[in-house]
Amino acid sequence: MKMSNSFNLALHVKDENVVFMDTDQLYAIIEELDGVQNKEQLESLCEQFCKLVEIPYYLFGVIEQESLYAPVIHTFTNYPAPWLEKYFQQNKQRVDPVVSYIMTQQAPIRWDSLVQREEFQAPQQQELMALASQYGLCNGFTVPIKSASGDFVLLSMAIGDVENQCEKLNAAIPFAHTLATHLLECYLTMKIKNQGSEEVSLTKRETDCLFWASEGKTAWEISKIINVSERTVLFHLNNCTKKLAASNRQHAVALAIKKGLLKPNL
Repeated sequence: MKMSNSFNLALHVKDENVVFMDTDQLYAIIEELDGVQNKEQLESLCEQFCKLVEIPYYLFGVIEQESLYAPVIHTFTNYPAPWLEKYFQQNKQRVDPVVSYIMTQQAPIRWDSLVQREEFQAPQQQELMALASQYGLCNGFTVPIKSASGDFVLLSMAIGDVENQCEKLNAAIPFAHTLATHLLECYLTMKIKNQGSEEVSLTKRETDCLFWASEGKTAWEISKIINVSERTVLFHLNNCTKKLAASNRQHAVALAIKKGLLKPNL
């Protein structure tokens, strides 16, 4: 992928210590995301963003919930390798206040503000943030996103113990928030290309039956709503279960919602 020269645009300096980028620079990166083909190219663009906002570290992560028991975590990052190794080997995500935060919240937050909240005062959480600072991740912010399929997504950026760190982080948050949504779209596009054609399709009747099953209706009740026999409803629900590789009807409903096959009746 050919990188444009747009990243060489002059930065707008509003005071002697804090560097601000503008929307033209942001959208130059976003345009490049349309041509990303692999992880290395995506990470390169994130590095370009880091340079523009003068915040050295980033992590873009996706927590896929194909299984709630064993979710899969995908990361794109330039965090120090020793920190990442320690973090995942010791399952630090289980006590990470950032991870806890993104499970329930949508607003971007600086880490120094996060650890002041009462719900994140547990000793293990405080110790984790103190340990991160030893690897150069002294402060930062996280932008949480929820994908259409229910996956948890975040873009975090981190900075060392430098002057005006909060001002630098604040200046970058609005741009990072926009970038994060486009990173997610880029990630999903790459995922589809890498996995090939695995899309599940349901017929209208199958969708109708599964929709009403998601509303708690029995097969008999569904048959009365869509004016078919109960046996026909059971046939369609069984087909849905097979197509979605689900273990039962309830599992099929959950998978269909996650895959975007069932939508609100607006």
